[in-house]
Amino acid sequence: MSSTKYKLPNLPFSEKLIYINGEWVEPAGQQSAKVENPDTASIISEVPECTVEDVDRAVQAAYAAFHDGPWVNEYSGAQRRDALLMLADEIEQHRAEIELIESINTGKPISDVRGELDDTIDLFRHFAGYADKVEGRHIAAQTNAKLQGYTTKVPVGVVGFINAFNYPICLLAWKVAPALAAGCTIVFKPGPQTPLTTQYFAHLLHKTGRFPPGVFNVVLGGITAGQALVDHDLTDKIGFTGSVATGKQVIRSTASSKNVRSASVELGGKSPGVVMPDVDLDKTAELVVSGCMSNAGMNCNALTRLWVHRSIYDEFLPRLKNAAEALVLGTPQDEQTQMGPLIDERQYKRVLEYIRIGREEDKAEILTGGKPVPERGGYWIQPTLFYNVDPKARIATEEIFGPVLSVLKPFDSLDEVIEIERKNEFGLAAGIFTHSHKDIAKFTRKLRSGTIWVNNYNGLYSYLPFGGFRNSGFGRELGYESFDGYLVPKAIIDDISA
Repeated sequence: MSSTKYKLPNLPFSEKLIYINGEWVEPAGQQSAKVENPDTASIISEVPECTVEDVDRAVQAAYAAFHDGPWVNEYSGAQRRDALLMLADEIEQHRAEIELIESINTGKPISDVRGELDDTIDLFRHFAGYADKVEGRHIAAQTNAKLQGYTTKVPVGVVGFINAFNYPICLLAWKVAPALAAGCTIVFKPGPQTPLTTQYFAHLLHKTGRFPPGVFNVVLGGITAGQALVDHDLTDKIGFTGSVATGKQVIRSTASSKNVRSASVELGGKSPGVVMPDVDLDKTAELVVSGCMSNAGMNCNALTRLWVHRSIYDEFLPRLKNAAEALVLGTPQDEQTQMGPLIDERQYKRVLEYIRIGREEDKAEILTGGKPVPERGGYWIQPTLFYNVDPKARIATEEIFGPVLSVLKPFDSLDEVIEIERKNEFGLAAGIFTHSHKDIAKFTRKLRSGTIWVNNYNGLYSYLPFGGFRNSGFGRELGYESFDGYLVPKAIIDDISA
């Protein structure tokens, strides 16, 4: 079916404007950026490239809203709770438009986007429940009966968020829902490739009438806007999702600026999966392919390093090949489509270069795929499986962020795998497929990965924390741990005899 059937809906805001201090305003500069549909490589919109001045306006608005506005100083937790619940209702009422925008702007299958909208709505409702449950402690004085101590938790302040392109609306919810519930105010910068659902979200937030001016602000653009947000002395915390190199720059900036700020950074991974001999091979092959190829492999916790036990290696490979070749590549808005394109030309070329590296430098063998899909017209690459890959090969150790799976050389002992994976520079996620409780316990206990799936892969939930070790970053999103990350404890010592 032709992609031309699907067009952006009429947007209830102007893409030429930015949302600051409760209003849609003109950007300070004249520069703009084109927004693509990666399915066809066609231009679908044009949005502003924000300047340092725009970022300053947004941060100043968030600062005033936090220190002088009602969101923190007058609203009760119950009022913030109800505002978030109303926002969730607005998203649900307009989900069809958001889904279509997201699918066209990302190239993601519409069926996948529906699941992300389910998660987005759930996240706002879930974290709304925390807003009226901020608690402290009373501590009796140990050395002086006249002194009484207690703690209270207060919001961290102005939070600057820099989002990734791969899950625009869902990752927005991961960050924004707990921060708003905690009482923070926000300046949010979406990935430059995928700004449209963030703008739509700002429209819906404004439409509720429950969020005072300056509580949520949007700036658009790339490095200039992102660095200005990280460097601004009036931000209290930075939340970042993206590459290791950029994440390290964020950490350096927050540590070296005039006011030291906290940061939470999620930086990606090279996540291993282990297939033991006692599993259903057909079902496991489908789970592995889905774990790697979901969102065309542009997934920070994608299963991209696969260990298969020697006793089933030769038997498992054809099943893996069949599962990959069965994936339906087609117009993302068609119901049957299972995998879409890469996000843009830069990522497309990057993945093709890694496929070349796998063939020519790593001397790995291709089981299936490895080629572009030129008839699609956009940034399409076949699901690609390498096998007999050396665990130290570049395609097995570097994050590719595309539909490429490295099936490593067969292994004999789970202990051998664990010893190697302990030295993996990333520690975001992992998976094991087995029915052995002993092997499950060993793998989940010894591996330093933030999320470990057992006989499934990729499911994430609002009530469980997500984050990693080492080069996968620090801090947690989702779960109570995320909410608590936007609160700071204060200790109060009261002389009750005075």
